[in-house]
Amino acid sequence: DEAVPMWGEAGRADLRTISSLGANFVRLYGNDPNNDHTNFLDEAQAQGLSVAAGMSDYPYYQQQPGNCQATQFNCFTQVKALYLLNLQNGFLTPERKYHPALKYMNILNEPDLKMPPGGTNGGAEGPALMARALISAFDAMLDAEKEFDITGPLINITATFSYAICGACERFSSRPALGQMATLDDAMRNPGKYGYTPKNDIMAAYLARFTHSFNTQNPASDLRPQFLEEYVAAFPGTPVYIGEYHRVPVNQTVDLAMVLSIAEAEPLFLGISFFQYQVAYWKQGPEREFGMFALAEGIVQEMPYVADTSFDVFCLEPVQHAPSGMSLPDAVAMAYGGEPVNAAVLCEPNPLGVNLTQEGLDQVVAQGSLPQAELFVERMIRHVGGSVKANGWPALRGVTRALLETRRTESFSHLAAMMGSKPGWIDFDEKAKCVANRAVHPEVIVEAIGWTCQSAETFSCDDIPVHCNSTYRIGDYVFSRFFEELGPTASPLEDCSFGGAALFAPSPVYEAWTGAGYCVSGGAELPTVAPPAEAAALMVAAREEAPRISRPSMSAAEAPKMPIFLSGAPRLAGPVLGVLALAAAAVSSAAARPAP
Repeated sequence: DEAVPMWGEAGRADLRTISSLGANFVRLYGNDPNNDHTNFLDEAQAQGLSVAAGMSDYPYYQQQPGNCQATQFNCFTQVKALYLLNLQNGFLTPERKYHPALKYMNILNEPDLKMPPGGTNGGAEGPALMARALISAFDAMLDAEKEFDITGPLINITATFSYAICGACERFSSRPALGQMATLDDAMRNPGKYGYTPKNDIMAAYLARFTHSFNTQNPASDLRPQFLEEYVAAFPGTPVYIGEYHRVPVNQTVDLAMVLSIAEAEPLFLGISFFQYQVAYWKQGPEREFGMFALAEGIVQEMPYVADTSFDVFCLEPVQHAPSGMSLPDAVAMAYGGEPVNAAVLCEPNPLGVNLTQEGLDQVVAQGSLPQAELFVERMIRHVGGSVKANGWPALRGVTRALLETRRTESFSHLAAMMGSKPGWIDFDEKAKCVANRAVHPEVIVEAIGWTCQSAETFSCDDIPVHCNSTYRIGDYVFSRFFEELGPTASPLEDCSFGGAALFAPSPVYEAWTGAGYCVSGGAELPTVAPPAEAAALMVAAREEAPRISRPSMSAAEAPKMPIFLSGAPRLAGPVLGVLALAAAAVSSAAARPAP
């Protein structure tokens, strides 16, 4: 959630951009399980995107001391501690269900190149150690789920291999990726052969929930003869998708159309994740050629991040691609059935992020764009607890056009007065509440919570229930009660802001946010409040054992080109096709297998 200035609708709006290109799924590369992920998952859900999260490399070989390599490639203890934190910090809803946007969890990206390094090229021990690491990590995730007594559908699991040929593998030793998959399949069915005794029925979970995946730079024409024909014969019951897909030197509209047609024709092949969203400036040479967007000069926001650091979030510009005859984002959008990027607004002030003041309105009006100005007016309507009625859009456009035509210095006060008169084309929700603004950074919310708790007279912040256990949900609890404490004369625009930390949202808005409806004043009662006691104790132990995952340090000169932690977003096949990579990728919701 700390990266909301990048992906949030009021910041650079990466998730909205990804969705507009036609993607339906976002792939993530690792995470810090100490951070909450609820807000990101909620925004992905709002944008129609499913999410494939992933374990970071940290427990496997970066953690010092005590990584998996130090425990003979048995990763159970390391992974379970971190996955318990993931489940607590956003993967599960307060009802102990998986977040509806979360569809996949990746055990490890390209384990065949890391666990151990070069293990595919030596003797048989290399693939065996890789398999032990993966099945023990899988077992750990299952055990964490059991501790939480999860209800509802379970997510699918994958491990994304490289497209390397595993010469050391027992089967498919001359085929890319297939040898690694066959080794893992054998280990799931015969864990004792690989020196591991599982605590859970990993084979049953593998058969019910596993999807194979791999990364490749090869063109679509290679897919059937090199991989897919053999895969379908060897794994007739297990779906597969490409976690990173991008052949740089070819016409993307042609190549993507071909690979998506293959996905449409082959039920087991779910689709591709186009790699990647932004240029990876921290890499060198050809590795910088995959990004769809480059960093432009303008700064959208400053982003406070871990360890008291902060980074400037730069606006984006589309990367032009000569073989495609257009920009890379537009080529992907054409293949995915999405919309071309409106590059003209990428570095303009975001109507959903400027201040709700005359100055903010002036910044939007100066763009001379009716759609941009409409976004500002609609946002203001939401902030006073309203929504535009189905027949009210012509009136909204009339008001917006008047703003653009007159450009009066008192336009904002006139707009506020108009809304205060409650015009008939706006539906004002009687259940609207003052809640935490999901579009701002958690630090803004924390500061406002501190002031509000000190100022409150009719309630105590010591009484906040355990299920309101995220920064934003604590804000919902505190702001909604404080606003009601002010009485009937309180103004949504003036008294429900807290420096931008809050908004007076209609109920359809805040009820779409995970857990908010349980935390606002007068909200619903939560049927199940807390995780089982045993899981709670394990979470405490996990926090003690799992230090915060640090980011590589950078000099000030390097900071402007910090990688964006997003690499793309896909569409997958099934009824819906396509995919991008959002340090990031995308698989369609059709990719999710039914839970047992």
